[in-house]
Amino acid sequence: MPSTLPPQAAGRKLVFLHLPKTGGTSLHHHFAAHFAPEEICPERFSRLHRYSPEELGRYRYFSGHFNFDQIRTIPGQLFIVTVLRDPAERLLSSYYFWKRHTEATIAKRKLEGPAIARSCSMIDFLRNPHHEVQDSVNNTMTRYLAGQVNVQPDLTYRYSAGGPGVPVSELEVLHRAIGNLLSMDVVGFAGNLHEAYTRVALVFDMPRVAEIARLNTRRDAHPELEPVQEEELSREMRAEVDRLTMLDRTIYRLARAHLRQFQR
Repeated sequence: MPSTLPPQAAGRKLVFLHLPKTGGTSLHHHFAAHFAPEEICPERFSRLHRYSPEELGRYRYFSGHFNFDQIRTIPGQLFIVTVLRDPAERLLSSYYFWKRHTEATIAKRKLEGPAIARSCSMIDFLRNPHHEVQDSVNNTMTRYLAGQVNVQPDLTYRYSAGGPGVPVSELEVLHRAIGNLLSMDVVGFAGNLHEAYTRVALVFDMPRVAEIARLNTRRDAHPELEPVQEEELSREMRAEVDRLTMLDRTIYRLARAHLRQFQR
């Protein structure tokens, strides 16, 4: 059973907004160990809206690929945590993770994104307008932090929480993301997961650990994944990566600068 919450946690629920391919699986493993199974929300993807407020109210730990609007549906006082990763590294990790899926797995689970990644080169993948592809590579961290911001077929953005949605500019998406990021209790970085865990552990009276082992890395063996030959980044590829991570790079740079200011 979990230990009694210390005064600084004040009964708040721990919410881990796990941005895709940022090393969050490792943190989730350590956070979840502190809670009883019945205290952990089983939803790990963007389907919190399927739960009633009464159902959500029963849980003390939430962790998944949610966007910021979705975690607003969780009742009670929240302690919100997220982790950012170098945008180019995160994008490439997403691409190679999908590309490693075996043909049998893709067919069995009807995975459109991995099927596209497996069937084409990186440059063609990055330029593919399919909604799953764009969701995985097009300023993903910024859009998830901004809320329900989706990429349209013409590669513009649309904010669609609670209705049909309205077009939003890159500046609006960035503004929403920065505001939400500043409201979080802990913002960590993939290169130092131990620091993020320690800051949460101090509040929730979790056991201290010497290090946080990275799980689900590109080198890990998995029955549904297979090794692939990684492509050398050409100037053309790098330009596409830069185009698709422009907002993410701004968010990442500002977050790092913000942290450095408070570490002085």
